[in-house]
Amino acid sequence: MQGMKDVRAKRMRKHLKAWKTALPFILPGLILVAVFILYPMFFTIRISLSEYRIVTGEITYIGFLNYEHVLFDSKEFWYAYRNNFLYAGVTVPMIVFGGMVFAFLIDTLSKGKTIFKIGFYLPVITSWVIVSLVFRYMFSNGNTGLMNYLLVDVFHLSDDYVPWLYREWTGNAAIWLMGIWKNIGWAMLIFLAALQTISPDLYESASMDGAGLWQKFKHITIQSIKPTILFVMVNMIIGAFNVFIQVLMLTGGDPNGKTSVLQYLLYNRAFNKFEFGEASAIGFLSAVTIVILTIILNKLLRLDVKESGERR
Repeated sequence: MQGMKDVRAKRMRKHLKAWKTALPFILPGLILVAVFILYPMFFTIRISLSEYRIVTGEITYIGFLNYEHVLFDSKEFWYAYRNNFLYAGVTVPMIVFGGMVFAFLIDTLSKGKTIFKIGFYLPVITSWVIVSLVFRYMFSNGNTGLMNYLLVDVFHLSDDYVPWLYREWTGNAAIWLMGIWKNIGWAMLIFLAALQTISPDLYESASMDGAGLWQKFKHITIQSIKPTILFVMVNMIIGAFNVFIQVLMLTGGDPNGKTSVLQYLLYNRAFNKFEFGEASAIGFLSAVTIVILTIILNKLLRLDVKESGERR
């Protein structure tokens, strides 16, 4: 019995010594996480359960009243919530699949890889504001917009100019198209890096068995980069629930909030209406949604830690 206690004490001293050695290295990071992540997160939750007056700094606890107002007293939240899911449902598959295809095609090239990489990645490093202004010009109402000019004045496919950004579905489509164009280059570059880890012998064996380009892509490429697919999808889903600038610059949530998204609604409630409690509630609901979607996605792709360990 005494021997067991001595062993446990020895192990405890060993662990404490290890922590003492590592603590100076991890302490700065822990402090930054506590100050810039944990404290704002808990403060946001507190504000979502309170009536917050920013001028006086007064915080009055009101329970779940802000959540009730957001969920049941306004259609704006449900339009924004729907639009975030629609944005994710349209853009994420297009970005992931398009990024994989372009990466696979570029990887098969013998010449000109750098040119294609730069061409696809240029939209990624371009400012969201600049890209929004370009798309705003493209879908501008009247004869000043590029799309209307092409449809009416050049190809004569329509008799009237289309108010793209003032309609619910055409406005949302412009936002989706911008998101795809802006992010597909980032996904392509990530997948291109993942493709470098696949052994060329697999493709050579598949060629000897008579596999075509699509069979190689489906059975070798996709199966080999599943963890990368999960990484890109999670990042794109998080990005889909943080859409803001393109909505602000293109539609402003019009018509009547039908092109709004959660982040724009949060911004509008906080800085236009000064309803910080409801804005915090919207932010918390958005965060919970992202966590749930990430867990579901992880389970669907069967890439959780337990299964990964079994495969190894």
